[in-house]
Amino acid sequence: MPCDKCEAKFTKLVTPDVKEGSKRIVGVNKLIEKATKKDKLVIVGSKCKICKTALHMKGKYCAPCAHVNGRCWMCGKRIVDVSKHNMSLV
Repeated sequence: MPCDKCEAKFTKLVTPDVKEGSKRIVGVNKLIEKATKKDKLVIVGSKCKICKTALHMKGKYCAPCAHVNGRCWMCGKRIVDVSKHNMSLV
């Protein structure tokens, strides 16, 4: 469960911005041209802090660990106080 701040990040699409366009330059060698922006589709390769499983998106925790600890899976901020809860992953 993401926090409100991280949930706002989901409104942006991974596609190129419509106003900027594809910025295709004619007559440039694409093999030696350097990209100015990072590729947003590249897998980051981060791991969960608790169980060390690979994450498919940039984040701190996997979904099961974030649920049990009551944290945001993207930034790690505590959302829910789970000290009195009896949660399991059965």
